[in-house]
Amino acid sequence: MTVNPEKKIKTLRLAKGLTQQELSDQSGISLRTIQRIENGDVKPSLYSLKKLSEVLEVDLNAFSQDSQKKTNLPNSKLSKTMNGLFSSFTLYRIPLLGMISLILSFFLWQNSGPNESQPSQNYDFEVATVNCGSATECDIEVTKKDALGNILWQKTYGGTSYDKASQILPTENGGCTVLGSTSSFGAGNYDVLLLSINASGELLWQKTYGGFFNEYGEKLEVAADANGYLIAGTQQTCPGSNVSADCRDFIWSFEVDREGEEKGMKLIGG
Repeated sequence: MTVNPEKKIKTLRLAKGLTQQELSDQSGISLRTIQRIENGDVKPSLYSLKKLSEVLEVDLNAFSQDSQKKTNLPNSKLSKTMNGLFSSFTLYRIPLLGMISLILSFFLWQNSGPNESQPSQNYDFEVATVNCGSATECDIEVTKKDALGNILWQKTYGGTSYDKASQILPTENGGCTVLGSTSSFGAGNYDVLLLSINASGELLWQKTYGGFFNEYGEKLEVAADANGYLIAGTQQTCPGSNVSADCRDFIWSFEVDREGEEKGMKLIGG
């Protein structure tokens, strides 16, 4: 029988005589996030479930696996616009060519020993926007799985404000590159965000792109020469010094090298 994680968390909290604030203090999960989880406004991430389980003294398996579904933000004017311009890419999944070949390749990889240059087809990466306390408060969650679907690690990235995931690509060393948007970092209101993550889930570097107004990253591709990435999104221009109804969004594309340094850019109408 599937257990509703939101009701389970609230029931266990009350059984231990804890207030939401006390559960927040002991778990390290923000009070707002706990309130939204118990109200069913958001699905708890694996990280949140682990921390809450430690305080509530229950096995993580007691919670429904349904809680691992991705959290989607409400449609905004920007997202509706971008949906008409690009296909939505929030999940990179490497196709499986058959159970026999899958199991064989997995064991060959296992027997080869630790090697960060191991081909990326042994791994499956997923990216999601999670922990949304409000429309302007979210994190980026990356999950790495082996060829059999077992979670190798799951980590969150971001700052104290809004960090949204758009697309993820694997790298040859077993790590990944993540494209998104952020208001936690950068030069303006919202900026394009690019994360470089190694095979162990450690953040190697993060770069932001944009000016004072709003820039959003939507699509990520490996460059033709394989020495960097092509990034596409939108860039906002405004006639005045502040964001207003007279601002316009343009399709914005540019190229970066393997270290995230810009190589060129262009605007494509608005």
